[in-house]
Amino acid sequence: MPSRRMAKYQEFLHTLQEATGLSTPDLARACGKQPTNMSQYLSGTKRPGLDTIRSAIRSLRDSWPVFTVMEVQPIPPKLATLPRRPGIYALYGSSGDVLYVGQATNLRAEVTQTLNRKANLVVRRGPDITSKAHSKYKSMAKLMTAYVVPPQRLRHNLEALLLRMFPNELHNNKMGNFKRTPWSRSGKPRPRR
Repeated sequence: MPSRRMAKYQEFLHTLQEATGLSTPDLARACGKQPTNMSQYLSGTKRPGLDTIRSAIRSLRDSWPVFTVMEVQPIPPKLATLPRRPGIYALYGSSGDVLYVGQATNLRAEVTQTLNRKANLVVRRGPDITSKAHSKYKSMAKLMTAYVVPPQRLRHNLEALLLRMFPNELHNNKMGNFKRTPWSRSGKPRPRR
């Protein structure tokens, strides 16, 4: 039975290499393994165990690329310069206060929509500051930060983390929840319920 499992783990690594299109050294780096070991796992001269597979999956999950689009810069006059890629973003007022944090499957479309939304806060206007209005974000937001973040779970968790970092400044409608990984702290899978 153990040899059958080991063959499944070896087959898993072959399938992973085929699906990613990575060379053996690149697959090894992405999985947090030495190229020599990965080569031996794939050739069958060394048998990968379940712990090897688990650590490879964790390394792959944690090594997704995050690309900076802009960091605390004026909002571009033409939002067409923003990528149509998934990511997270933050809008800031002229004093640097964080007004809004969000995640997007399309940064360009989501930032455009958010800037045209009315904010959840009431802004007092006028010479005697008696009239109240719900202004749109585009009239309040002057600066922006944006990152391309392809993995959906990572986007979700980064947004949830940022929402918790600025709870008294943000005017978001939600306080996101973290999506848990299927692994416990010990590295073993959590029991299914």
